[in-house]
Amino acid sequence: MRIVVRRNVAHALAELPEGEEAAVRAALAGIPSAFGRPHIHSGLGLRQLKRGVYEARVGLHLRAVFTQEDDGALHVRLLGNHDDVRRYLRHR
Repeated sequence: MRIVVRRNVAHALAELPEGEEAAVRAALAGIPSAFGRPHIHSGLGLRQLKRGVYEARVGLHLRAVFTQEDDGALHVRLLGNHDDVRRYLRHR
């Protein structure tokens, strides 16, 4: 399973402080091996938000929202806080 980072997420990632950027990259790298395996993904804070839409917690305030697409890849659609995630879900 591969991770596809959308352009808007890549821009948001580049603007994070170095330590946060590294934490996000590490969380994203761990998602494919943990996806669908609840005992493993508990440390990543993975959870389903809606059918086909998931989030991974990165620290206390940062979330990565991703979808599983027909090509089998996980597409990271948003990097933001809890309010950003709620807005994304409302407009999806």
